[in-house]
Amino acid sequence: NNENRNINTSMKFSLIKTINDVVNNRGLDEAAKAVNREGRSAMNKAGLACNGNITIPIEHRAEGDTPAKTNGILATVATQGKENVATDKLNILEPLRANMVMAQAGATYLTGLVGDVSIPVYSKSNCAWKGEAVAADNGEGAFSEVVLQPKRLTAFIDVSKQFLLQDSNDAEEMLKRDLIAAIGEKLEATILGAEAGDTTKPEGVFNGVTADTAAFKFDNVVDMEATLEEENVNDYCYIVSPSAKAILRKTSKDSGSGQFVMQDGEIEGRKVYVSSNVTKKGVIVGDYSDYVIAQYGAIDLVVDPYTKASEGCVRLVVNAYFDAKPRRATSFVKRILK
Repeated sequence: NNENRNINTSMKFSLIKTINDVVNNRGLDEAAKAVNREGRSAMNKAGLACNGNITIPIEHRAEGDTPAKTNGILATVATQGKENVATDKLNILEPLRANMVMAQAGATYLTGLVGDVSIPVYSKSNCAWKGEAVAADNGEGAFSEVVLQPKRLTAFIDVSKQFLLQDSNDAEEMLKRDLIAAIGEKLEATILGAEAGDTTKPEGVFNGVTADTAAFKFDNVVDMEATLEEENVNDYCYIVSPSAKAILRKTSKDSGSGQFVMQDGEIEGRKVYVSSNVTKKGVIVGDYSDYVIAQYGAIDLVVDPYTKASEGCVRLVVNAYFDAKPRRATSFVKRILK
């Protein structure tokens, strides 16, 4: 018993090994089973279908957290299964967040959500000066809501069978990065795009924005920032496309100073983030804490050894669930430059 317990507690979850086990019709090891149980539990809790061979949980418990004692085998509880799971190998959404320019700019990222999420928004209350004996006006504001719903994002990557024979940490990290890229690039390209939203995908922030017909000037920066500050938005930064960055770096502030609109990665002392996922020539300035990116359930991974079998590859089909919306539309100003 002691020997078996030592074997179990030393086991670590390996994504490559688990995929290989699925491809070769081998049973999953105890670490993979624990990971699958936790992932499927997250999917069930979120009310989402779980059809993949591997379901990877993405909630990361910080070291030192001590959840309450419960019965059963649990992947996050010490002495009840946690020892079978290397939590550092499960933290897939952390690097996704780190690679997303929206998150770097301060977007609000919600994970582990269940079902539709309604975020209440309250318009400010109103006050007025009155005479000593004059009745006060009704100063209450109005409530509205932003509703977030899970939308399926799916992508695939092809991995050679020879690659799956590797067992190094570098190979493991490379596969994780490919999975992250498959999810993250599409998610952020949608958010920073110009397509209309529907029941299957979030709306792009540039949807409905008409491109400028005149050359961009420094005056436009002043006006954009004034629009935000009139809405009491004071903590803001910029996200721009590479083509917009080139325009901003070549646009003089005036005819004599030798200064340009964008210098040293900033516009008027405000940080500028650049991403090729932004609509061409797009510029958005705002308080990104008022933009919410919602993630539901776990990562559902289907291992398909047949579609690319003739090429010696295994296809990994990734399913993840997200939504994204601004909490307050007035916290952002957007332009598409000429």
